[in-house]
Amino acid sequence: MGSLAHPQFHMPFESRLNPHVDQARAHAKEWARQTGMFDDEYLEWPQRWSEEKFDQADFPLFIALTHPDADASELELVTDWHVALWFVDDLFLPLYRRDHDQESAAAQVERLMLFLPLDGLPRPLRPVNPVERAFAGLWTGTSATMSLVWRDRFVSSVRRFLDGVLWELDHVDHALTDLIEYLGARRDFGGLQFTAVLMEHAMGELHEHAVRRREFRTAVDAFVDAVSLHNDIVSYDREVDEGTVGNNGVEVARKALGLNRRDAAAVVNDLLTARVDTLAEAPAAVPPEAEQFVKSLQEALAGSYLWHELTGRFGQATARTLGRPCGLGTSAVYAFSGPLRGYSG
Repeated sequence: MGSLAHPQFHMPFESRLNPHVDQARAHAKEWARQTGMFDDEYLEWPQRWSEEKFDQADFPLFIALTHPDADASELELVTDWHVALWFVDDLFLPLYRRDHDQESAAAQVERLMLFLPLDGLPRPLRPVNPVERAFAGLWTGTSATMSLVWRDRFVSSVRRFLDGVLWELDHVDHALTDLIEYLGARRDFGGLQFTAVLMEHAMGELHEHAVRRREFRTAVDAFVDAVSLHNDIVSYDREVDEGTVGNNGVEVARKALGLNRRDAAAVVNDLLTARVDTLAEAPAAVPPEAEQFVKSLQEALAGSYLWHELTGRFGQATARTLGRPCGLGTSAVYAFSGPLRGYSG
């Protein structure tokens, strides 16, 4: 069918690169190796978790572009958390899907949550796979600076992500055909709620009254929707190749509205543009103590757009790079290139 030509993306925000990106790259690869993410049993489900594929994806670059002000140790911590969840997203579904074993998948989710107790104290549990080792190793240090309320929000966001993986497992062969239902599920389960909560770890906990405000919730939802819808467009070709495109927003729009792929992508891009504009208006609406956090969401969205352009994770998408190299030793190229804006697909 040929690849999907990307529409022109609307991006009014600027991104910045964290200067510790190379250190985060070296750390993340070694950490993933130590947890067992490169073990032979995980290489074929799908074939994206060899060390070579890990380098091509450049997950630390995503974190460095979405957390430009984090110090070196914080950047490593946030990168490790995201790598763990990417591993779940890439490996969890295929491993259980092959045997249609939803019961074992659900049991694994319940076991993973045992490694994230609200008191932040380690439990006498022996981790037996890479994700359990990751959760066990990361949670004690992460939770140490969190209030109980903040821990609850964090743990709840991880739970929502894992429930989303289970939801996808249930729907992979029975894809949604209603666009509105899809958008709601994508917001709830896509993992970006976790990203937003974790951003506080570097910036400091937001007061509960600010987090509960409708205006703040609107800003976070706009960020989550925008990253998710943009990802749906960029990852469409890869998901077609993998046979998982049924729960991609472009495909849902195509079937629900009876469109061709190009017009379906245009519909999704219109929705994306509206969410970007909502986020643009958000800083003036939220409480003053949350204004800087919302501006950080704007920068993070621009950083996510740029990472999607530079990563090798999406195959054809990388043919439209900005001409900047990525990999160890290249951070200076970004440091002197000025602010990084959105791009045209």
